[in-house]
Amino acid sequence: MCTVGRAAVAAAIADLVAAYPHLAADPSPHPALVGCEEVVWSELPGCTDGVPALLYGLVDPDTAEVAGRALSLLVMAGPMQISAAMPAVVPYLLRLAADPEVPRRGLHFDLVLVAAALSEPVDPGEPERARCRAAFEADAVWVRRLLADDQLPEGEPLRQDERDSLLRAAGLGPDWPGRPGRPGRPG
Repeated sequence: MCTVGRAAVAAAIADLVAAYPHLAADPSPHPALVGCEEVVWSELPGCTDGVPALLYGLVDPDTAEVAGRALSLLVMAGPMQISAAMPAVVPYLLRLAADPEVPRRGLHFDLVLVAAALSEPVDPGEPERARCRAAFEADAVWVRRLLADDQLPEGEPLRQDERDSLLRAAGLGPDWPGRPGRPGRPG
């Protein structure tokens, strides 16, 4: 199976910081990213210390696209497989996707949907799934906000299976109403 290694993640983050040094030297604070510098990212398998710069890049309109590509390398260990870093990134993704001012927030929401779907308990040999569900449960208030946001996902309505996946990941009951008055939802 194809896997993404620590070297690829480190190179992507190093390239991002080399092209945009302000992300590491003088990052623009964003409330969604509070606490990201306190995480000991290098202790997570496949992760490096440069993750805060990557996360700061997601809120900068000039760097959001490049940072988004690096983020995908960080949180996905391979095709349809989340990395050990995904559970630590989920809280920041939820908050970024909830902020309409964040560039490319629809793509962050898409990654939230992927994380929710791939956190389903399938293989006990993949502890990242359980940790990812725990991260969603700890930030269930943000999942509720996202489900109530009429602007997400961008371009088309949230599918029922996506909604159900988010609800399960966050430990919310299937009867949670979400967006009242929307098709397929209680009104």
